[in-house]
Amino acid sequence: MRDDGAALIGGVEGAARAFALARLWLDIPGPTLVVCPTLPVAETLCRDLEFFLGAAGPVRLFPSYEVSPYQGVDPPAEVTARRLAILWELIAEERPLIVVTSARALAGRQPPPEHLVDHSLVVEPGATLERDELVRYLVDGGYSPAPLVEQVGDFAVRGSVVDFFGPLLDDPVRVEFFGDEIDSVRRFDPVDQRSQLPLTGATLIPCLPVELSAPAVERAVERLRRLAKDEGLGARRLSELVERLERRAPFAGLEGLLPLFFQRSGDLFDYLPEGCRRVVIEPAEVEARLRAEQERLAEGFAQAREEGAIVLAPEMLCRTPAQVQQRLAAGPRLLCRALAMGGEEQGGRAIRLRAAAHTGLRQELCRGGEGSLIASLLQWCAAKNEQGRQVALVCRSRTQVERLAELLAQREAPCRVIQAPAQAEGFVRRPEDSLLLLQGGLTVGFEPDDLPLCFVTEDEIFGAPRIVRQKAPPKLSAMLAALDDLAPGDLVVHIDHGVGRYQGLKTMAVGAAESDFLEISYKDGDRLYLPADRMALISKYRGPDGAAPALDRLGGKAWAKAKGRVKKAVETIAHDLVELYAARQASKGFAFTPPDGAYREFEAGFPYEETPDQAQAIEDVIADMITDKPMDRLVCGDVGYGKTEVALRAAFLAAMQGKQVAFLAPTTVLTEQHCQTLTQRLKDQPLVVESLSRFKTPAQQKDILERLRQGKVDILVGTHRIIQKDAVFKDLGLVIVDEEQRFGVKDKERLKKMRRLVDVITLTATPIPRTLQMSLSGVRDLSVINTPPEDRQSIKTYLSAFSPGGVSEAVARELERGGQVFFVHNRVQDLDKMAGLVRRLAPQARVAMAHGQMAEKELEKVMLQFVHKEVDVLVCTTIIESGLDIPSANTIIINNADKFGLSQIYQLRGRVGRSAQRAYAYLFIKSEAALSSDARKRLKALMDFTQLGSGFAIAMHDMQIRGAGNMLGEAQSGMAAEVGYELYLGMLEDAVARLKGEAPSEGPEPEMNLALPASLPEGFVPDADVRLSLYKRLSAARGQEDVEAIGAELADRFGPPPRAVSNLLESVSLKALLRRMHATRLDLAAEALTVQFTQTTALDLERLLDMAQSQPDKLRVFPDGKVHLKLEPDQEPMAGARRFLEHIAQA
Repeated sequence: MRDDGAALIGGVEGAARAFALARLWLDIPGPTLVVCPTLPVAETLCRDLEFFLGAAGPVRLFPSYEVSPYQGVDPPAEVTARRLAILWELIAEERPLIVVTSARALAGRQPPPEHLVDHSLVVEPGATLERDELVRYLVDGGYSPAPLVEQVGDFAVRGSVVDFFGPLLDDPVRVEFFGDEIDSVRRFDPVDQRSQLPLTGATLIPCLPVELSAPAVERAVERLRRLAKDEGLGARRLSELVERLERRAPFAGLEGLLPLFFQRSGDLFDYLPEGCRRVVIEPAEVEARLRAEQERLAEGFAQAREEGAIVLAPEMLCRTPAQVQQRLAAGPRLLCRALAMGGEEQGGRAIRLRAAAHTGLRQELCRGGEGSLIASLLQWCAAKNEQGRQVALVCRSRTQVERLAELLAQREAPCRVIQAPAQAEGFVRRPEDSLLLLQGGLTVGFEPDDLPLCFVTEDEIFGAPRIVRQKAPPKLSAMLAALDDLAPGDLVVHIDHGVGRYQGLKTMAVGAAESDFLEISYKDGDRLYLPADRMALISKYRGPDGAAPALDRLGGKAWAKAKGRVKKAVETIAHDLVELYAARQASKGFAFTPPDGAYREFEAGFPYEETPDQAQAIEDVIADMITDKPMDRLVCGDVGYGKTEVALRAAFLAAMQGKQVAFLAPTTVLTEQHCQTLTQRLKDQPLVVESLSRFKTPAQQKDILERLRQGKVDILVGTHRIIQKDAVFKDLGLVIVDEEQRFGVKDKERLKKMRRLVDVITLTATPIPRTLQMSLSGVRDLSVINTPPEDRQSIKTYLSAFSPGGVSEAVARELERGGQVFFVHNRVQDLDKMAGLVRRLAPQARVAMAHGQMAEKELEKVMLQFVHKEVDVLVCTTIIESGLDIPSANTIIINNADKFGLSQIYQLRGRVGRSAQRAYAYLFIKSEAALSSDARKRLKALMDFTQLGSGFAIAMHDMQIRGAGNMLGEAQSGMAAEVGYELYLGMLEDAVARLKGEAPSEGPEPEMNLALPASLPEGFVPDADVRLSLYKRLSAARGQEDVEAIGAELADRFGPPPRAVSNLLESVSLKALLRRMHATRLDLAAEALTVQFTQTTALDLERLLDMAQSQPDKLRVFPDGKVHLKLEPDQEPMAGARRFLEHIAQA
């Protein structure tokens, strides 16, 4: 390649193109910029390059911002962080990189390189640095203060400890100071906040491409005022924007003002090392995309200005196509085209490559006469071997590699599993190898003309394209805080005093010591001050459908009566459950034979790697089916967690052994969806799948029912219609019920009868609380899929004030890529008005409305139109069915997002991101300033958790409560409303345990009166929410191991603990001892202690009396179970109490 011209590679595309570039880089390593027309093309090329050069190799994706600077929304923090990290790597020049980017990202403005260099900071142990100087650096660099540091851009200060998470770091870092010197630098886990490895140092760079120091903000404000004056922009909008800038904190739309902060802004070219190669993928498409981007920006700018927004002109934010082409031509270039064309560029040279694709391979294998994909595959491989080609089958997961190796071994086919990256020279040809198996992310197979190789991906064999998803570590504690922590105004249930309202955490003096108390208000203005270490006595009130009960009266009798009623009801249901289970265990059913080779091939066609929970659920179901007891298993997991596949495996096993399968769905729409899934998954199998719903004509229904009676239909999917009297199965073996709670009473009765005769699997997307799972273990067969799919496609989530331009942009982008949009507006009254606005903003879109007040048939019709892609934008209330799986709907707009609960938005957002397409969620609010602190907290949690499965069991807390209600029935839900679900479930667990003959292992929550300070002082743990969360965990500690772990964590996160904290930890250990001994109270003073035991204590009281008689001046035992001990004068009271309690526990 000559420095003054461009070379042209023609004739290859897809993975073959990546293979050619990888070979070029291996032959002539050097810094390389690869420009793709779009971000999806860039992402695919990156995956293929990583396959050939290794995931830890030189390949870097420089992503584009997927939102317009005129939408007033900020790009996701992780995208900004990744861009800044790559810019820093380019500056550092530690090794040559291959930077892959899109036309849009290439054109965008960046901070000048000197900005990152001048504002970098290295923190290392032993260095002199004031704590406040580090905090000042973080604020100037755009970091935001947070109670817990969990995502890039967060920082927290606690005494001598500073936590931060910078763009260059894989995990957040904790710096501990000793005076003005850095004592230690440690990496810590963002989930449990515990330190992991000590570090020799960490490099910090800004987490935003703008600078928020006072001088930089002053410069930006001055330029903004000048711009507003020159262009006659509105004074009120200007004043608002200036006010936001002067707060020196990140806000939505800040990055759209980047050029104002610098004398001269840069671009990606400014960071490229000298002599950097420029590779342009499909040059004509890149040029077209650059022009389209310029037009898009011009339209967005005009619309934003029309709406009165203060925004910068496109030329300030983006290079023109001519400028980009000029910069591209300034270095050695390689132009890649799929078509090898004549008339190469002047002064350049052309390289023509050829690579055969495997289009239609699956169809070819399916047509093979062997009746087995694996047999056909081996024939195909043998043919390639005869042509002199080595075949490499690439699987995305280790599980699939092992599964295929097993299938091949069963056919005694020579196969070698290799670990090395698939570099051309990494393949050692061995004559006995019919097939190589390896794990990797190759997107498509090919055969290079110049090498005896043949790459095949599992997708090309098994068909269904595997979704490639972005990995993101789950960060759960913010979700925990948002859902589980108490906020002033929340209803709580005290086990002894009933329903009250939590008012806040109060620090009060008790004698000479200060302690923290939870203030709870009751009826008639009564107040209860509960010591924070006794939080185990209360739970957050949660009732069915958000029921809000009346407050109880302190000392009143109503609460005791309510508890009595609930206890009776709970004992009844526990008895019924235990009895039903016993009756079923005594029944005889059909025992299926274990899975065979055909089943294993069907299993290999599953396009994802099973999560551990999903694999366990499948194992549970198969184990149930091969016994002669009728199966009755509930499989519980969120939409997309893989419940349907569990049911499919069971259906396949049953149908292939000659038994018929009935698959019930609660609605016609879900029936259609399930039928499509089954048909697609079973299309290569000799099985007949039919659906029965009111969308079938009477004649069609009659035909299906006749064939069902004759045994010619293997699997029948339908609504309750398929369990009517005229639906007669010749040999029914398995019933699968989706969302049973949504069926009517009569249908449930029919299903109850079926349970005694055939195997039944019930699927539910509504999670079941852990407490209920535990209380039902050994009573109901339950499989819970809590694990989200490992690499579930993350959903890009944006928060901004509502703007017509934002809606227009979001809808246009989705429609441009052939997708569909959900527009959620939860006010039926003006839904049609909102639909009209969407029609005006997106005239090209087919818009329909859906809400709960529509007639059932009409609603069904609209939903089916959307499922069948006859509608582009569905303007709807929260009616969107939780079970719906619409892969082409990948944008959701939620209007007035601040008015929704966290789990509601989380669920709504889960309707998108269900395909290989990137998904977007736009949360529109009236204005950021108008947000309540609670709404801000909820939305912050949502923005942090772009990962769809970011903690099923935690994020779905509200849904778990609904799940408990569904499982227990209406009457029981009414009982639970009286006392709150958490207390109700605890009572149910106790009742089942009693029926099973299990004795309670612990006594009631003991009361402790200590004459010394035992708390978490505000100076030690400044944030009240974090303090309350720690008290909650301490109150749940059940032994010395738990207490020591929390103690170590406190020292790690907050520094050396003061005396009050050490006392608190010791008191929690004492409480755990008291609980195990069934003691109800401990009074501890400097000179003596008194303990009150219950009658159920396991202590040997006679031995205790003997001890008291032998030392009457020191120890006294009273008939009511009270024990009094005089402490030694020089003895530390806490240590003395512990020694005494441990001694008598062992006696």
